[in-house]
Amino acid sequence: MEVSDVGVEAIQEEVVVADGDLDDGSDVVLPGLQVAVSPNVIDIDSSSGDSGDDIFIVYTDEEDIVQDSESESNEVDVENSAPPSPRQPTAMDPSLPQLEASPQEPTAMDPSLPQLQALPQQPAGSEPGLPQLPMESSPTPGAAGEAGTPHPPAGGGEITLADPPLPPPDVPTTPVVPASSARTQSLLNASLAEFRSPKRRKRSSPEKSAPANVESDDDSDCCPICFEPWTTSGSHRLASLRCGHLFGQSCIDKWLKGQGGKCPQCNAKAKRQDIRVLYTKSIKAVDTTERDRALADLEKEKEHRRKAELEAAHSRLQYQLCIEECNRFRQELNTTRTQLQQLRSQMNSGQHLSQSVTPDGATQLTTIMSGKRFVMDRTVKIWEAGQCRVLAYSSSLGALIVSQPSSSTLFPGFGIKKLSAMDFKTSQYMTIHSKAIRDICFHPTFDNGILLSCGLDKTAKMTSVMSNTVVQTYQTPVPVWSCVWNNDDPNYFYTGLMNGSVLEYDIRNTQTHVQQLNTGGSKSPVVAMQYIPRDHTAIFRPGGLVVGQLDRTSFFENKGTEQPRLNFLPLEGSLTSLSFDNHTRHLLASFRPTAKHAMVRHQLCEMSCSNLSTDPAVTDNLCSCDVVHTFQGGRTQSVLSRSALIPNPSDPNKLLVCAGDETSNAIHVWDCSTGQQCQRIATGAFVVDLATFAVNSQHFLVALTEKMLKVHKWC
Repeated sequence: MEVSDVGVEAIQEEVVVADGDLDDGSDVVLPGLQVAVSPNVIDIDSSSGDSGDDIFIVYTDEEDIVQDSESESNEVDVENSAPPSPRQPTAMDPSLPQLEASPQEPTAMDPSLPQLQALPQQPAGSEPGLPQLPMESSPTPGAAGEAGTPHPPAGGGEITLADPPLPPPDVPTTPVVPASSARTQSLLNASLAEFRSPKRRKRSSPEKSAPANVESDDDSDCCPICFEPWTTSGSHRLASLRCGHLFGQSCIDKWLKGQGGKCPQCNAKAKRQDIRVLYTKSIKAVDTTERDRALADLEKEKEHRRKAELEAAHSRLQYQLCIEECNRFRQELNTTRTQLQQLRSQMNSGQHLSQSVTPDGATQLTTIMSGKRFVMDRTVKIWEAGQCRVLAYSSSLGALIVSQPSSSTLFPGFGIKKLSAMDFKTSQYMTIHSKAIRDICFHPTFDNGILLSCGLDKTAKMTSVMSNTVVQTYQTPVPVWSCVWNNDDPNYFYTGLMNGSVLEYDIRNTQTHVQQLNTGGSKSPVVAMQYIPRDHTAIFRPGGLVVGQLDRTSFFENKGTEQPRLNFLPLEGSLTSLSFDNHTRHLLASFRPTAKHAMVRHQLCEMSCSNLSTDPAVTDNLCSCDVVHTFQGGRTQSVLSRSALIPNPSDPNKLLVCAGDETSNAIHVWDCSTGQQCQRIATGAFVVDLATFAVNSQHFLVALTEKMLKVHKWC
């Protein structure tokens, strides 16, 4: 590398540089000056004149430009500078770069180094404040004979710096300091591409350049086919396919024409008709993946915590129940040991002891001379899915009828299943109602195989069990909760509605009901009904309908052609079922626990009436009932289960009360003659309905649960 003599031609007279100093690779340093250079001077590194930094001038054989500076704030765009005009005798071109003296303090000059003296103040007419150097153009061939007239180079010649005038004596000079040869070597090792950069490159801070890189990497505003930004109008406007991917409209239209009708991104099937133009200026999607994942994890944790809390509460409840049951079993064990000792002592007398529980919870012993009781005979599975509700027995058919939901998804609804009373095998199923069945019954005295049923589908139906056909359907305004036949006249039956009304129907009238009862007063649903037939030989002679609602129980005396007379019975509580025995004229009413009564109650009542008229020829009865016994069961009852009042198979003049207990999942049997519990039969599930019948002199008690039928025989 060597320094061009032409590049410093303007200052050769004032700055004497030895050839040896230039040939050994040293740099010419012009401190604090701005120099106009020729195309062969490839780089000027300078800072403001006040800083006193160095300016490096390096010569190359080609048109390459090398630029390096310790401070880039005062870089000069060399290529964009206009070519200088010929030197004029009085003024210089103000557009050319000028040399400016450095305002540094005077220092001792090194006599061994080339020195540069400051330029004098520029003449009037030039740019103020900056001393200027007149420019000369190199002579071209053929123009040497022209003397004293400078001409611009044809086709571009080298521009040299004009001889500057001598500086005034009061301007201090700055010594020329040689630069390091290592720096010069680093400039030579730079790439030619940087040397030829025509424009000054502006360096920005990392903080400002970071967003530009992000935007350059973000292709969310570009068409994935042509990688060009889509527009808000025109042929390349934003459009989407059915799959949701975005493209330029013209690009995706061309793509679907020649690519077999598939999305370029997801390869889903697409047609040109699927192209939808989107009217939007910009699209920005907020990445909420982490937030959504965190919210999902939070919900999972909440659900796990909720389940854990429920399991903990359930475990604590089970623990308490187990403790209570353990204590109860311990007491029963002690009681059973005592009874066993007493039983062994009375075996010779032929008497048997049975356990009974009084209302206060004390255990007593009752002597039963016959020694018979109900024993488990078999268990019949009705429907695995449950929802079995009521049962009825037909003496003429010798069959048990059980209600259950349909087992076929093609024929939904609720129907009945028939079981033989001989071997308790299921035979047929028949769908009757579209919604749950609430009650079914056969006529107690004129049993011809016609089953009366009612359900929540607002219908009451008569079905022939022998032919498996629905004989007649009656529509009701509201769902029907209970039904019963008229024992005095088999042509009439009654339905109890959800709004508290009772409708009387005549089977000979297939259109509508013939009479409506219980229209005023309570609107509570009619959960149970029992018809009491007339008996002129009994103490309680009149006949009529007992209507049981959730909040009251009433008796409508049948007066023939006259309007039935209403009588309220003195029974208090939330009624669940009614049962009547025609032989003894006793009524059984069951009530579930309430705030006033903490336990399940089964009240055995004797019907009574008194004539209010003083004229014996006029009958004006006031009907009522007297409570004979009150049997208490468990402390909970969530289902409207049914209890049964049945005659004692060993003595028809005595009655037995059978009722399911939800707390112990058992059947409690009470003897009405003594008022004591004589038996408790475990069923393994809560009993919803009970029925009793006799086949071949064998008495059976059947208990219906939601899935099973428990058969017990008297022996």
